[in-house]
Formats: sequence, C-alpha cells, structure tokens
Amino acid sequence: MTPDERESLPPPVRSWLAENLTLGVDPSRLVQALQAQGLSEARAREAVDVVSAHPAVRHGQRAVSRRRELESLLEVRAALHAQCHPGPSPVAVERLRHLAPDAFFERYYVPNRPVVIEGLLDDWPALTRWSPEWLAERFGDEEVEVMAGRDAEPDPDFHAERLRRTLPLRELVARFRDTRASDDVYLVARNSLLLRAVFRPLLDDLRPPRGYIHPDLSAPDSVHLWFGPAGTLSKLHHDHLNVLFCQVLGRKRFWLSPSCETPRLYNDRGLYSAVDILAPDVSRFPDFARATLHSCVVGPGDALLIPVGWWHAVQALDLSVSVTFVSFDRPERNVEWRDYWIGPRPEKVQR
Repeated sequence: MTPDERESLPPPVRSWLAENLTLGVDPSRLVQALQAQGLSEARAREAVDVVSAHPAVRHGQRAVSRRRELESLLEVRAALHAQCHPGPSPVAVERLRHLAPDAFFERYYVPNRPVVIEGLLDDWPALTRWSPEWLAERFGDEEVEVMAGRDAEPDPDFHAERLRRTLPLRELVARFRDTRASDDVYLVARNSLLLRAVFRPLLDDLRPPRGYIHPDLSAPDSVHLWFGPAGTLSKLHHDHLNVLFCQVLGRKRFWLSPSCETPRLYNDRGLYSAVDILAPDVSRFPDFARATLHSCVVGPGDALLIPVGWWHAVQALDLSVSVTFVSFDRPERNVEWRDYWIGPRPEKVQR
C-alpha cells in the first residue's frame, strides 16, 4: 500500500482502527469489518497493520493495560466499601456534634471519610446576621459577578466565561426572592467574592473552626462563598482537595460516592460525571446502578467534610448561603489529587 493509498482511508476510519486496537480488539475482527465496507482482504489487513505499528497506538495499548489493572483494583475497593454499607443505597452520612479536631483528623480526614459536624459554627456571627435583606442593605450597590443563563447551558461549568455577568447585589437578592426554584443564576466560588476588598468585612462574621481550619484567611482561595436560590445544582463531580463545606443559610442536599467508584461514574469530562444525579439513566449508564451512594442534608450551622476525590452533587433546597474552606490546620494544609483531569472515556467497542 502506497502512502497515498494509506492516506485515502477516511480519517474517521483510521481513528476508529486506532481506538479499537488500543482497546485490545482482535485485529482479525477489524479486518472483517473493513472487508464488510468493501475493502479487499489484503488492503484491509495492511491498513490494520499500519495503524497497529503507529507509536501512539502501541503506547495507548500499554496505557489501557495499566488502566484496566487500576480499575480492577478500584473494583475490589468498591466491593469492600459496599460490604461496609449493606442495604439499599444511599447511605446516610455520619453526623456528630462538637467533634474534637484530633478525632476529626484521625477518624475522617486522614481515612478519607465524609462526616457532618453539628455545632461547629455556633460562634459565627454570620449565622444570625447574614440574610438576603442584610446583604442587600450592607452591600446592595456593589456589583457582583455571577453565573447567569445556566438553565439554557447543558454544561454550565465548562462555559464559565460565557456565563459571567455582573449586577448590583441588591438586584441579585431581588431575583432570588422572586424565584421559587431555579439553577439559572448562581454566585459560585469561582466568582471569588471574598477576595474583593469591599467584601472582606464579611470575613469578620466567620470563625475558622479552631483546630480544623488554619486561622489565616488572607491567603488566596482559602475561603469561598456560594449564594443562590432554591434549585441550584452542582452536577456530579469530584474536587482535587479536601473541602470543609459550611452552611450558613438554608439547606442543601448532598449525594456522595467514594473515589473507588470512579469506574462506575462515567467520568465524562474533567472532574465531571455524565450521570444526571436527579434522573440517572441506568439503561445508558448501567454501572452506576452498582455504585454506593451516601447522602445528607446540611442546614444552618452544619459543616460537611467532602474528602478529596469523593464524587458529589449538591442541590439547594432553600435560598442558600454557604462557605467553603480548603486550608486545614495541619502542616500540609491539604493534599491534592494533582492528575485529576481524567478526561473522556473511549466509547465501547462497536459490535
């Protein structure tokens, strides 16, 4: 086969061959498939051989082999996790009151287990002061950045720049008050409200939980604020750090699943799953039906540890204000899942 003849194969066909060879499909099956499309046996066989010899395909075959080993290990870990939580899913996240910091780190943070801690925020002025009306009165003329138009965008988290809007905080509060339930407008962590000097006084109404969170909140990205109406939804995803999620106003429902369930959660792009947590399509995503889910509702004064790597989705049940911390009071401050961009999974081999 001459170079011109090799290049005459349509790029989608060459891509299809590379993908299937990388996944370990028997080359003879691919030859037969090409013959069914009108190629002679000799040309089909040579086309398969040429693609098989490509360095990227050989590297991909080794990478897929390693991925299967890791997925097999995760399958075992997921089976053991399910044995710890027999019965119908979802499993209630453990709730404790006034957990000592040493016990928190020893029993939950280091073992990578979620926990809801009640009473951890009892000394926060924000719990009694922060209301939509107070925020509008105190900061009403200040422009805030929000994500707007989320309802019309299938993947709002992948199009943040397109959705950024600014409006006075007073107008935002009025919108939220006039909205029964919506995911259309949301002030999320990436809007970095607390990094702005005019809003830094809000930090005076917070008290980094002593022994849990490092007391210095001046470092960038150490604390974030979330503000939205009932109905806001963060789709199923995982974070690359441990997060202490603190609820100030309203309630939020969480669904969580440990990192060992990753092969069952259909990692679509980046940190996100393709599964709709509100209406899982198990005919399209059958492995999700075997995943162990945990759930909880956090209300004012509750703090939830979201362990690094744990998949979670979050829905606001009421108009809601939340604060998140990532700088823990330990020498390491946090641990990071650095290579967390898993990316799209190859489609299953077409038969």
